[in-house]
This record gives sequence, structure tokens and C-alpha cells, in this order.
Amino acid sequence: MNQSMNQVGDDEGRDRLREIDETLDRLRSELPSPSDDPTDFVDSGQYLAARQELEGQIELLESERERLRGRLGMS
Repeated sequence: MNQSMNQVGDDEGRDRLREIDETLDRLRSELPSPSDDPTDFVDSGQYLAARQELEGQIELLESERERLRGRLGMS
């Protein structure tokens, strides 16, 4: 019984890893690149805020991915 519960946990962990990888790909593609056009302070501030928010989400997901990989023996 314990082995089957571990298998379920491993399957859920692998499913979560797939979700994380898909989300990371999406978030990385959404990272705004700096504009080549001159911008004002408001535009620059919005760009930086959006980039920092996405980078924070990416960092959290990467940490979760590493913990899961370690737990699943995929380091």
C-alpha cells in the first residue's frame, strides 16, 4: 500500500513538473523587452513593474521545480 501511495505522489509530482515547465515557458515568452522608442517615466515604471512581477513568478516556480525534482530523485 505504501509503495502505491508513493507512486501516486510521484505521478502527481511529475504532473506538477509538467505544469511548471509549461507555465515557465509561457511566462518567459511574456517577459516584456525594453522598447526601442523613447519612453517617459510612467512607461518605464510600468515596464519595470511588469518585468519584476513576471521575474518573481518565474523565480518561485523554478524553486518549486527544483524541490520537486529533488524529491523525485531527478536532480
